[in-house]
Amino acid sequence: MNHTELHPQLKRLQRNSILVGVVGIIVAAGGAALSTEQFFQAYLLGYAYWMQLALGCMGVLLIHQLTGGQWGFTIRRLLETGAMTLPVMALFFIPILVGMPWLYPWTNPELVAESHVLSYKAGWWLNVPFFVGRTVLYFVIWSVLAYLLNKWSLQQDKTAEPRLSIRLKNLSALGIILFVLATTFAAFDWLMSTDPMWYSSMYGVIYFSGAAIFAIAASILFTRYMSQRDEALGQQATIFMFNDLGNFLLAFVSFWAYVSFSQYLILWSSNLPETITFYFIRSQNGWQFPAIVLMAFGFFVPFLILLSRRNKRNVNLLIGLSLFLLLMRFVDLYWILMPTFYPQGFYFNWMSIFTVAGIGGIWVWLFIRYLAGKSLLPLHDPRFETAHNDTHTPAKQLKEAAAHD
Repeated sequence: MNHTELHPQLKRLQRNSILVGVVGIIVAAGGAALSTEQFFQAYLLGYAYWMQLALGCMGVLLIHQLTGGQWGFTIRRLLETGAMTLPVMALFFIPILVGMPWLYPWTNPELVAESHVLSYKAGWWLNVPFFVGRTVLYFVIWSVLAYLLNKWSLQQDKTAEPRLSIRLKNLSALGIILFVLATTFAAFDWLMSTDPMWYSSMYGVIYFSGAAIFAIAASILFTRYMSQRDEALGQQATIFMFNDLGNFLLAFVSFWAYVSFSQYLILWSSNLPETITFYFIRSQNGWQFPAIVLMAFGFFVPFLILLSRRNKRNVNLLIGLSLFLLLMRFVDLYWILMPTFYPQGFYFNWMSIFTVAGIGGIWVWLFIRYLAGKSLLPLHDPRFETAHNDTHTPAKQLKEAAAHD
């Protein structure tokens, strides 16, 4: 079995996901009748959560195309397909445009007029026309990159043209620069500007480092799931491949913790009212508890587990850890975003569960739809063929694993 349309499990998952998506959106939209403001807050959270996965797929894919590492060939189709959901995610941004008066204080002319800082920012950056124009530009960059990365990869499957690998690598060299810039400024615009008086140049880095964690964790889960159902993928999904993905997970978890703590340390030591307020609100009145959870279970526990090679080669443990990190991505975004709307104390917006489920259900449905008909492994890429020829036999794999352990 080499094509995903042959897997009834994926069809069942696709049906269930669209059902969850529709129900989630309907329930959340019904909640808008109770509180329009809370609905748009929850929608922004759900959107930012699933955008992390889509953007994470593109970011990791660009890294793979640049390095050509063997670890990436097993998950490349997942990454390409995840990146291809970005054009559709542009449509899901429309409710955020509708909800701008409830999300972004700088859209209120009276509030802007009362603040010299907001008046200055609104004059050249935080204004609706420029905000919309920048958002369009971000999606154009992401969509063009996703289209070309998918087109040339699938074209190589059909034509076996080796020069396409060079073309993909060259595109990724430029693309990763454009990707980082677009993702950074999108995080500034969509999330950080909900509190227009606060700013941090590290904010976008924290967002796309979380996106990389999301993408790697999702890749581990999907690869394990499909490797048990696809013989060709199963042959490539070795313990060494999972060990490599575990190393990447360790690297990005460490990087996320590093940049998050660096932001905290720099802002706290500066002790300026316009910067320290962000952490002051999030360190009291109940908001400190998600912070403690993130420190303990978003970094220390995964870090200690992933330090061991044996743990990274324990696929069941790696799967459990990946699921846990997906939950931590939600906690992280909730702690970053929601205190802006509820500075008086911790508040759980119940609609956020349904917006995450609703957008996520539709995202998974789209992902499976785009994946159907594709080979789960890249074909005719000379880098993959070289790596495939060098792959150890199962007996040698076990022998080498035992020697390393």
